Amino acid sequence: MSLPEAGRGAGPDGAAQGFPWDAFASGSRAIGSTVAGTFCWGLVTGVAMVKGGLSTSQALGMVVLVYSGTAQLAAMPLLSAGAALTAIWATALLANLRFVVYSAVVATEFRGLPLGQRLMLGWMTTDTGLAAYYGRSAGGGWEASTGDEPVRRRAARFLGTNVTVYAGWSIGSIVGVALAALIPDSPRIAFIGVLAIMALIGPMLAARAALGAALAAGVVAIVGRGWPWRMGLFAAIAAGIGAAVLLWRRAAPTPAPAPSTGPTQR
Repeated sequence: MSLPEAGRGAGPDGAAQGFPWDAFASGSRAIGSTVAGTFCWGLVTGVAMVKGGLSTSQALGMVVLVYSGTAQLAAMPLLSAGAALTAIWATALLANLRFVVYSAVVATEFRGLPLGQRLMLGWMTTDTGLAAYYGRSAGGGWEASTGDEPVRRRAARFLGTNVTVYAGWSIGSIVGVALAALIPDSPRIAFIGVLAIMALIGPMLAARAALGAALAAGVVAIVGRGWPWRMGLFAAIAAGIGAAVLLWRRAAPTPAPAPSTGPTQR
């Protein structure tokens, strides 16, 4: 796996640089303890898929192919009711429209990478991974300002956050599918999912950009609660991301001007 920058950077000896594993590791550390909440959220979703009528093989296939708990839980009632495939696809699409906004943010961050690598980063993008990446950038948590880093190092950091989320989610979902037959039906299982979401969101609110995003999204969600087609939800997502990006850019340090190379005026 490599994330070369356009024109792939070279060291002092002219050799091409390898994959920046240190940046990947720092991105992974940015997720921190929230990966436990991701695991629990995946666990609840895995149980819900089997309880909703999917076989073990079908549930495992959905874990691998549908990388979205929101889409899975939105589609499950329709699958159980025998709804038309077009209705199921449309529901999953609406549930995941927020990723269109996410991709617009990621596109500006990683402009210059080859198309295949940008598509891979887009596939790996998660809510918590995106929040952790921009939250640490805005809070000055990275070793250096991400805006001043080569795009390949920024991409490695971003990949580190989202691969860690993917691992926690996938392992939790597989465990949930495997243990679903041993877990009795109970509303308390759904409450575990609520606790998992709270565990994911809570630590991220320490960053100013994340707190601003949460407040903006919350206000818009309340205002748009009765809007048709759940458009209030999508408007809240857009407002939250917009607020986060704005605060992140305002918090990013301004690069120092390059020293003048012209003649000195006496």
